[in-house]
Amino acid sequence: MVKQIGILSRNKDYFPTTRLLKDINQRNDISGVFLSTQYVFPLISSSGADARFANQSLLPLLGIVPRIGRSQTDLGILCLKHFELMNIPSTLSAEALFLSRDKFRCYQALSKIKGVQLPRTILINNSFQADQLLKAFKFPVVIKLPDATRGSGSMLAPNPKTAEEIIESLFMRSSEPIMIQEYLRSGPLHTSPPSADIRVIYIGKEIIGSMKRIAPTGEWRTNFALGANCEAYQLLAEDEELVHQIAERIGIEVAGIDLFPTQNGFYILEVNACPGWKAFEMANPKINVAQKIIDYLLRKIRR
Repeated sequence: MVKQIGILSRNKDYFPTTRLLKDINQRNDISGVFLSTQYVFPLISSSGADARFANQSLLPLLGIVPRIGRSQTDLGILCLKHFELMNIPSTLSAEALFLSRDKFRCYQALSKIKGVQLPRTILINNSFQADQLLKAFKFPVVIKLPDATRGSGSMLAPNPKTAEEIIESLFMRSSEPIMIQEYLRSGPLHTSPPSADIRVIYIGKEIIGSMKRIAPTGEWRTNFALGANCEAYQLLAEDEELVHQIAERIGIEVAGIDLFPTQNGFYILEVNACPGWKAFEMANPKINVAQKIIDYLLRKIRR
């Protein structure tokens, strides 16, 4: 019987999901199955843990590759914890998703790395003292949601008045906490404008490559989804060591790690537990990310 690897995702047509399924199904001894996250039903009893999908047990799965979107973070953490109870190998742990998805929580964990550079950030739960808290920052400042992705939920405030208006507006729509963060200045990698940062793809204790993301004219965010240009980039040995420390501290096995170059070295911006890689492969056409993820999962299964 052919063993199956599950791709846990909301959208079967999402680029990483299709690429992962294609790579698995090109292999002779395994097949890939799409598992829609919202239709995976965890089951627990005195007999142990199981999960159902399409009225079938998922216990026979060889392993899973989670692709958990922002809107399904809580459900994703619960499902990953359940797969751990079922002893099904995964490329992402529940703890790593928990730590990485919330940027402030991630910064808390990374702050324990000796010599680490993190942007000055404060987490606020209401707007009542925003005017006083903003005095601790030079302008402009970045205002973002802790779980913002692909540039969505991140805003640049050029002055205190605009910052207070953004904060007030966000709290009128939601009670979720907000991050106020210093706006990092450009370093030796580029001039400003435009803005640029580095995305590193990390798989199974290996840096498989990096790219520089350059924001389009008039945009400060460097997300590919917002029109950034991308090109291959080679990290120095000391910067690679930083990436390994980041991944080990979060306990993450597959990640996109974002670094921002300044005159004083790299600052850590984000650890993305479910990174896209379309732009990365455009910048590094000889690297097949899906293949490397599945190769890593199979090595983990065989250990």
